[in-house]
Amino acid sequence: MLDTAAQRPPTGLDEGARALVLRVLSEASGGDITPALVASAFFRDRFGGPSDYLQAVGAVWGDAARFRLQQDISGASADAQFSLELPRRRTPEAAAAQAMLLRMPEPDFRTAVEATIDAGRLDVAERITAICRNRGAPWALSNDRFEYVGDEEVERELIRPGLAAINRPEFSGGVKQEFEAARAELAKGAPGDLKQAIFEAGAAAESAMKVLLEAHRVAFDRRDTAKALFDSLEAAGIVPRHMENLVLVAMVPRNRMGGHGAGAVAHQVAAVEAEAVVAGVAGAIAYLETRLP
Repeated sequence: MLDTAAQRPPTGLDEGARALVLRVLSEASGGDITPALVASAFFRDRFGGPSDYLQAVGAVWGDAARFRLQQDISGASADAQFSLELPRRRTPEAAAAQAMLLRMPEPDFRTAVEATIDAGRLDVAERITAICRNRGAPWALSNDRFEYVGDEEVERELIRPGLAAINRPEFSGGVKQEFEAARAELAKGAPGDLKQAIFEAGAAAESAMKVLLEAHRVAFDRRDTAKALFDSLEAAGIVPRHMENLVLVAMVPRNRMGGHGAGAVAHQVAAVEAEAVVAGVAGAIAYLETRLP
């Protein structure tokens, strides 16, 4: 019998998942870490206070996102201030901090958790990773940092083989650096970061093809496009034509959203699009590694 949690559709790091993470931080610190302390760790050396942070949210995520977050924070503070419960469970300041953490942009929440772990030296990686898995959030906590791993199937079939492949000596230069940069940009999660994640993922795939051509001593022009690199691989009998879509999985998204200018209207990259491209490139790199001599 599967329990309710196992059967529920993925929620990601929604308010329920965030509340669980905050509870883990509190329990690991013996109750010393409160939402206010998490907010303080997040602000440290980043923002002058809530108003400064809200201005930054408006600049990065848009005025609508800033307004919604400001309303949530103000509403939570007012509800706590005028609560009829005696004694009050939370001060207005504590309620405001809780609301901010539960509803801030997800990359900022992950940063707040990382900053709190750094400050408190907490051993919470296993539990927070378990929460992410149970809620279908594509993140794992490793070395006190959130890393993109995809859902369980994506992690098993694409990300883990890709990470193993980039540790091959042949791929330990540009391929490894560019793929890890793609995952790092994905973790930052702001609109510009998502675009950069797609660009870096495409660069990693191109680098892997160049490494493969060099390993097989096939001549090519280092200025070749990704399509030309694949054609050289296919012509040399290294990679069959029917694998073209896998190997070049990042190239159309990169060219349309991350590699060329958009014109009058800026490219908008959704997190799910960037995640799909990075996962696809992980699979491409894992496959290309099998074609090394």
